[in-house]
Amino acid sequence: MVHNFDNDFSFSESDDAHALVRRACYRLIRDCTGVTRATPADDRRGVDYWVITPRGRVGLDLKLRRKDYGARNGGAVDCVIELESHGTGGWLLKAGGAAMILFANADTHRVALFETVKLRTAVVLHLSRWIANGQAKEITTHSTRGGNQWSSRAIVIAADLLERAIDSLGDDDWAANDADGL
Repeated sequence: MVHNFDNDFSFSESDDAHALVRRACYRLIRDCTGVTRATPADDRRGVDYWVITPRGRVGLDLKLRRKDYGARNGGAVDCVIELESHGTGGWLLKAGGAAMILFANADTHRVALFETVKLRTAVVLHLSRWIANGQAKEITTHSTRGGNQWSSRAIVIAADLLERAIDSLGDDDWAANDADGL
């Protein structure tokens, strides 16, 4: 099966997607005072939204799925994390970009929010163990966009497992798993 990114990008631009992001940010981000869509130039650098707080503007990368497969199986939000794409590191392993990642499901409105650096650290520290004991599933996606085709290697992992791993890192708690939806 080939994943068509053109369809997903138009879907993520919908009013429903914007409303889901705004609700999640106001509910899960301490002192959120505003949420604005990033510019196309910001988007190319991995920032889909800017979250405004009294401490400043924070970049957010939206990972929106149409179907909540975790809910279908009676589990937590499942997060698809790209490890490799186009022969290089995937979005998780690239420096820069957004400070936060929001995994959101359009059909159930369930979300999970993570600080990017802590998410990266937790995945790098625990990935081999999670795969070995079946807590994470490796997948390969085949995608098209604008006539280009590529493959990516990713993992699917439950948000609650990611949240526990991030919490075990200590420091401020930027992991939020809202399995009940908004």
